[in-house]
Amino acid sequence: MTGGWLRGPKRVGTALIDPAGAIRAADRDPGLVPVIATVSLGCAALGAATLPRQLHELWSALAPVGDQIRDAQHALMWHGLLRLAIVDRLLPPPVVVVAALLLVLAVEPVLSLPHDRRRTLWSVVALGLAPLLVLRMGELAITYLPDGSVVRSPGEVLLLPHRFVTGPLLLWTTESAPPWVHIMDARLNLITLWCAGLWAWGLRWLDGRRLAAWHIAVPLAALAGGGLVTWVFTQPVVALILGRP
Repeated sequence: MTGGWLRGPKRVGTALIDPAGAIRAADRDPGLVPVIATVSLGCAALGAATLPRQLHELWSALAPVGDQIRDAQHALMWHGLLRLAIVDRLLPPPVVVVAALLLVLAVEPVLSLPHDRRRTLWSVVALGLAPLLVLRMGELAITYLPDGSVVRSPGEVLLLPHRFVTGPLLLWTTESAPPWVHIMDARLNLITLWCAGLWAWGLRWLDGRRLAAWHIAVPLAALAGGGLVTWVFTQPVVALILGRP
């Protein structure tokens, strides 16, 4: 039993350094549940590790100042922002998760896999989420980087981990980047492209042929679909979490 659950971390680690070996292992023995558990719990644990710093900064930003009206507003903001911070840190990035689901829906009819190999497809797609752990480690490191006694707004506190950027924002300073760059950076960056690359390699293996254009195009299309879905629903979901449905 213990060996079965240790198989998940081992396989996820292998996917980061030897994708072909991890995919071959998944083809022999899918091990879907341990892989999903490793990615999900790993993202949650690494994400939660940023919360002590964030909550300390958030409490400082919303500390009572002696103004009754303002303090009441800050109290209301505290509960909503606390919920938002917890959801943001405990759940894996939704863009890639939605893209993974779209990928499975698109690929199953194309490959026409027998029933016993569909589990392998799910396992290969789950292995493609392994780079999310690298993202969370980068966010954890940058959250605790010493940066002096800077007084931050509540919004800046929530974005502390998101200062770890691997996309278009690298070409701008945070203050000078236009809004569309922030939207694009969360959806198209080195981490999401790493996930798409692992998926492309997995599709090529499952297809049993040489790497073809569709092996690359379908993961990229799924990534674009995940980006579009999350862009459309971000504002309603955030409003709901904050308590303003």
